[in-house]
Amino acid sequence: MNNVSSEEELLQLRDEGKISEAEYQDLLAAMRKPSPESNEDAALGMDKAKSKHKLGKTAFVLMLVGIILPAVLYWLTEMAAQAHDANMHSEIGPWFFLGVAFEIAAFVLGVIAWPDVYGKAAAITTSVLTVLTVILLALTL
Repeated sequence: MNNVSSEEELLQLRDEGKISEAEYQDLLAAMRKPSPESNEDAALGMDKAKSKHKLGKTAFVLMLVGIILPAVLYWLTEMAAQAHDANMHSEIGPWFFLGVAFEIAAFVLGVIAWPDVYGKAAAITTSVLTVLTVILLALTL
């Protein structure tokens, strides 16, 4: 809206003979051209948003891997132990700590990527999993 009134003022200055036609065209072109700083700021903001989105997705994938991979590996080692000896059971400890390592990484990346929806999902889900694990450990001790 400011540009319209400014353009009208320029037109009035040209009509009154205070500026030439060439000056009018130059000033009009300069007014309509967006400032390079705003473009750079917008580009920087877009780059940050893309970076946060990538970090958020990475955090979300790490969170899922931290849940699924240890469970699958435990199940496979348990099946292998059962196939070898029916009374043999595999240890859950190493797989639990592998899952914890993935969840810590997912939480950290999720907090860094908090503005992104995947970052929020990863950070909140890992927090909930931590609380549930602590409750489960407290109940079994």
